[in-house]
Amino acid sequence: MKNIFPSAISRSAAVATFSVGLACSLPFAASAQDAVTLDGVAIDAADDNRFFTRLGGTVRDDVSYSGLQPGQDYTLTAVLIDPATGQEAGQPVSHGFTADAAQGSVSIELPVAPNRTPSNQDFVVALKLFAGPDGSGDPLAEAADPDDADQAIQVHAIQSISVTAADAADGDSMLDPAGGTIAARVQHRNLVAGYSYTIWGQLLSASGQSTAIYASIPEYVPTEMDGEVTLEFTVPEGFEGVRLVPSVGLYHANRVTLGDDGWLTYLPDAPNPVMIASDPDVQAPAKLISIGTPFEDLPADDG
Repeated sequence: MKNIFPSAISRSAAVATFSVGLACSLPFAASAQDAVTLDGVAIDAADDNRFFTRLGGTVRDDVSYSGLQPGQDYTLTAVLIDPATGQEAGQPVSHGFTADAAQGSVSIELPVAPNRTPSNQDFVVALKLFAGPDGSGDPLAEAADPDDADQAIQVHAIQSISVTAADAADGDSMLDPAGGTIAARVQHRNLVAGYSYTIWGQLLSASGQSTAIYASIPEYVPTEMDGEVTLEFTVPEGFEGVRLVPSVGLYHANRVTLGDDGWLTYLPDAPNPVMIASDPDVQAPAKLISIGTPFEDLPADDG
């Protein structure tokens, strides 16, 4: 079977079209040269891409048709199928409409269940068109190609990141008292290859206070679901005696913006979730970096 997910940011230029002749027994049958055709583009109704969080949601299929009889009633049905097995996932949904012209378009929505598995789930929307308002009889046309990239959606499993930190110069957990560079290694799981993410973080004190030291990768496009990338935080003078820890988040790149000072801001009206994953534990030993000798480790002053 072909890969129906060639890229997270592009769809196949060719739209699969399926057609069958209208049965002569139908009361409004077309001539032999006329054919009913369907093709659709499936997207997340919340934000117009084909990717869903693990919570699921609603897929909207924008369907174009041709060969219909103006003024006649039709029923469009849609169901999700597993492209690997061809089996249906969930119940079919029906939508009745009256054709205004031989060619036109109609949209149909169906629910996408939450993903409770450890892996991303791939589905394709399969369509059938029936004559009349009740969706009975043989379909006039079908669009049920498991390799149709325009009809493909993906429901994410839990996407996560984990962070470890080290002195970029020598790999240990202590920075020179005068400062230096902290390398935060960000490992990610279950991302979408080819999709654009923003990775952003800030250095916090061990008690959770911000240092106003930020680092980011404005557009990170992974080539694999699982992988890693490094953020580098530049620590200036003035932090000797404290421990610092990177707090890092993974975001949809098209839902955030970075200011000139490095601060990350959510875009107005951006659909949730904006942050996909984070590793906020400020007490994790693998993330704590000492700047010189921490105050609490200094000998007690008996004077």
